[in-house]
This record gives sequence, C-alpha cells and structure tokens, in this order.
Amino acid sequence: MKNFLSYTCLSMLLFFFACKEEPLMTYDNAKSKNSIYFAQADSLENFKSISFGYAKTTVKDSTIKFLIRAIGAPENYDRPYNLNIADTSTLKEGTEYEILNKPLSIKAGKTADTLKIKLLRASNLRDKPSYLLMDLKPNESFTNDFLLYTKVINGVTTTGYRTRMLLKVDDIAGPPPFWSVGSIYYTSVVGYFGTFSMLKFQLFLTYYNLDGDQVVMPNWFTTDNNNRRISGWANGLKAYLTRMAAAGTPVYESDGVTLMTMGVYAR
Repeated sequence: MKNFLSYTCLSMLLFFFACKEEPLMTYDNAKSKNSIYFAQADSLENFKSISFGYAKTTVKDSTIKFLIRAIGAPENYDRPYNLNIADTSTLKEGTEYEILNKPLSIKAGKTADTLKIKLLRASNLRDKPSYLLMDLKPNESFTNDFLLYTKVINGVTTTGYRTRMLLKVDDIAGPPPFWSVGSIYYTSVVGYFGTFSMLKFQLFLTYYNLDGDQVVMPNWFTTDNNNRRISGWANGLKAYLTRMAAAGTPVYESDGVTLMTMGVYAR
C-alpha cells in the first residue's frame, strides 16, 4: 500500500510539471522581417483608374488615397517605407501629380499609413492617359515578401503582386447616353447642343452645376423632366458663348482654333 501511494504521488508530481503552462509566443518584428503591401491590391486587381473627363472645368485637382499596411506589431518609432516609381511611368511628378505625405513612413504606434497622391489636371491628359506604376521595395524597415495572390476567372489563373499598384489618369470623356449615336434623342440633342465635344460637355456641367456622375446615368435624361430643359440649356450656353466672344475671350474647342458653337435650334 505504501508503495502504491508513493507511486501515485510521484505520478501526480510528474503530471503537474508536464502540464506546466509554456509562455505565450509573441510576434517578433525583428525576427519575422515585417512585410509591407497595398491593402487594396487584391480587391482592385492592382489597378485604379481616375478620370477628370466628367468633372466640371472648375475642378483643377483631385486627391486619391491608398492604404499601405505592414504585417506585424507596431513600433514606438516611425518606420520609413520605400515607394519606388517605375521609369516606365508617364505621369510626371510636379506637373501631373504630387505625393502629399512625404516623408513616407508607418508612424510610431501604427501598422498602416495612407499614401495621399494629389492628381493635377494637366492639359496633356486630354490627349491620352498617363500612368503611374508604384512598387513597394524592401528597405531597412520592411521586406516585400508578402507578394503574391492568384485569381481564377473562367478557368484562367492570374497572378498579382500586393506590393504593386498601377494608377491610370486622364481627362477624357465620351458622350453621355442621350448625346450618343443610336439614342432616340440624338437628333434632337444635336439640334440644340451641336456635335458632341468633351470641352462642350464639361462646360455644360460647369455652367449648370451638374454632377457628371449623374448625367452619364442611362435614365438621367428622362428623370425630373431633364429632357424638357434641353432648349433652355442650349439657349443659355449660346448666350454665354456670345458674351465671351464679344468680350474678346472666345471659347475654343480643344484644338485652340475651332470656335465652340451650339446647335441650329439654339437661340
């Protein structure tokens, strides 16, 4: 019996030490080599497009934001990150864009930063789009090991990089549905507004303080009797163009030579 009790006590003692709780493992930034990435890369498929084409002429710039996120725990000091602009980029710094939050860093106590890029409405954006190819490169603070994601669409697998983002910027607009060839309203609209041009459309938005995103909606023209306002809008724009010409500041189309005119029905 004595031997049995001794054996039981020894077993319980061994069980106690065996079950002793190990200390919890914590994330070690230094050992893990934090990766940094564009948080929206996957959902945006590494591509974002911005157009001034449907904005009023009074809009001269626009600020776009990208969330930059780091894997791991925050630090008690600022951690600079390395945003590389590829040589193949055609968007020009200073004349077409500015990075607002330089120096770029993940701030102390944070695990993310908002990259703010101010896009400038340069005249050359009317001719063709410009592109900004951004790539997060490794530095003393971060790696870019958190690289790949894959998507399967219609049986085709594509690979994207969470450290890359392509931004497309232009100032190009096509005609809204009611001003497009094939619309049942096309003949009437051209009669009042004349042939579509991007600058005329932007003047229309600006002069009447209209929201371009709304105007290009398929049902906008027939909503709130907008189709019945067309003659008044055309007459008002013609009067404006006449005043500008009389003041010695005529309004031209994008070639700088052709005078902007309204349709034959405008009075």
